[in-house]
Formats: sequence, C-alpha cells, structure tokens
Amino acid sequence: MKTIKYILLLLAASVAMTTSAIEDTLTFVRTDGSTVAFSTSGLTITYDDFAHAIVNNDETSATINLANVDYMCFGDVEDSLKGDVNGDGEVNIADINAVIDTILTGDTNARADVNGDSEVNIADVNSLIDYLLSGTWN
Repeated sequence: MKTIKYILLLLAASVAMTTSAIEDTLTFVRTDGSTVAFSTSGLTITYDDFAHAIVNNDETSATINLANVDYMCFGDVEDSLKGDVNGDGEVNIADINAVIDTILTGDTNARADVNGDSEVNIADVNSLIDYLLSGTWN
C-alpha cells in the first residue's frame, strides 16, 4: 500500500509540473510536521526505489525519504487546508486532538499553528474550536 502512495505522490507532482499554472514552491510536509520546500524553477522529481524521491531544481538537489512524508503541496503549507492539522483533508475534532498532542509532546508541526502567530499553544486549540462552532475563521 505504501508503494501505491509513493507512486501517486510522484505522479501528482509530475502532472502538476506540466501545467502552466504551477506555484513557485513545492513543499513536502513530513510526518513530524516539519517542512522542506523547493523552488519549482527547473524542478524534476525522480525516485530510486519507491522509498526516496530525488528532487532537483535550478538551485539544489535533495533526496526525500518518502516514508517520512505526510503530504506535499504546491505553494506554502499555509495555502493548504487551514486547520487540517492531521493532514486528512478535513477540519474536525481530530485536528483539535492533533494540536493538543503537539503541545503536550513538544513536537514540531507547522500545521498546528492554526492562528499563524508562530507558536503552537492553547490559542490554536481555541481557534479550531471557534471555527468548528461557527464555520468561519476569525
């Protein structure tokens, strides 16, 4: 099943790179919430064994361990679904739990900073609760 995930991840990247409306950044979000971003200028992505993506662009080359990748997005992480802390494509109670887990464990998770103040704390939990109750971001 993981092999299928990796193939789809790379296929999505190659399809998106062929469109004319591509963002200027490709961001990989790791399972620990940390990110690594690449300029899309001259971007190519290949794989060596379905476990690693080799990312090259006009500026750098890097190997990404796909087992540690939660998802990828074109543009900044902040441009992805706001409040989707656990990366499942939905904003719900599970995301509140993910923020609380991030606070309690001290892990790094860029998506857990829901209110965008560069800190992950109870204010992010409150923002998610307010959103879920009202349906709008404050």
